[in-house]
Amino acid sequence: MNILLISPNSPLESIGGVERYIINVINYAKTQSDINLYILVPTSKESFIKVDGNVTIYHENNLFTNNSTVIVQKDISQKSQQFAVLVETIIKSHKIDIICAENLHGVSAAFCLLLHMVASLLKIPLVLRLHSFASSALQTELINQLMWKKISCVSKSVAGDCFHKGADINTLSTHYLGVNTDEFNAEAGDKKTLHENLKLEPEDKIILTAGRIMQGRKNILKEKGFITLIQAFSKLSPRYPELKLVIAVGQSPQHLLHHFNQAMVMLDGYLKLHHVADKTIVKMFKLEEMPAVYAGSDVFVLASENETFGQVFIEAMASAVPVIGTKVGGIPEIITDSHNGYLVPPEDASILAHRIEKLITNEELRQQFIAAGKKTVADTFTLEKQFVSFFETLKDVSRTDTRPLA
Repeated sequence: MNILLISPNSPLESIGGVERYIINVINYAKTQSDINLYILVPTSKESFIKVDGNVTIYHENNLFTNNSTVIVQKDISQKSQQFAVLVETIIKSHKIDIICAENLHGVSAAFCLLLHMVASLLKIPLVLRLHSFASSALQTELINQLMWKKISCVSKSVAGDCFHKGADINTLSTHYLGVNTDEFNAEAGDKKTLHENLKLEPEDKIILTAGRIMQGRKNILKEKGFITLIQAFSKLSPRYPELKLVIAVGQSPQHLLHHFNQAMVMLDGYLKLHHVADKTIVKMFKLEEMPAVYAGSDVFVLASENETFGQVFIEAMASAVPVIGTKVGGIPEIITDSHNGYLVPPEDASILAHRIEKLITNEELRQQFIAAGKKTVADTFTLEKQFVSFFETLKDVSRTDTRPLA
């Protein structure tokens, strides 16, 4: 089967859950002899094509945007038409059987509409893969009204949100994101090496958090719970001088670098405001460095106000790190409170500080969470378990539905 995957997020341009998912898709597809995977992603560099066995990646210069911080309608019109021509070329060149659009509802509507026109003309079924909630009426309509053969959601929370907003229940399915346990595991790193790399003392304990600080051009420090975590950390820091906070910040695409730098300045301001700047390390790690960062940490915390899934939680669990998340979105589909981690209310720094304190002072509880977390990953969230189901769905759609889209 020949699959075309289209994503506005590229692992070469930025770091986040979607980008790590793209890498996992590539690695999984390489092990499947009956799949040829073609991927279309943006790049800020000159366009190029990379072929690796049965995986071909089209890196297209500024595919969904331009280098400017200001996007005008003329740019969108031109870019979307170029996009449509390129998609048609790929379909015809590689005899594509099915297209999976990753979060395409989040870019300009013109791209979704032209993709449907091309797919309809060439009678190629379309699947929409949702990594985020619809955040506007237009995005809701792009999900509900266009002729997607299947809408694959990364959590039941996302699927439920779609259904609540009017999506056809018969098109909805849930396929979680998996974690590559060959990369993320307790042996991927050790505390001594991470402490040395971060210039910390051997007795220091690391509270790790990781995530984007930008969504498009918007600063999401509050939404991702960084501010709440900083407040919680400031309550613990005077009593536990060995505690250090490590904030692993997701890399920003080049065209958003100005906005990213502004958010970094604001993050630094919050650390100074709460008098913990000297006990906090803010760093952009490479994707390949993250397994060792998890494995060398003592507690993982993400205090998001909303989260569609939470890839970082299963990565931390696989790395034998106890986790704390919030009772929002898809996180409770991963964490069962007081079994394999803690769930806390969003925006409650006092409760969050109390839960962190319990995990850094109670070794028996830590080991309970670690063991249960590893079992959770093994039972449900391995790459193999999730991608077998997801790719089987793509095959089913390709086999059973070859009708025109319109």
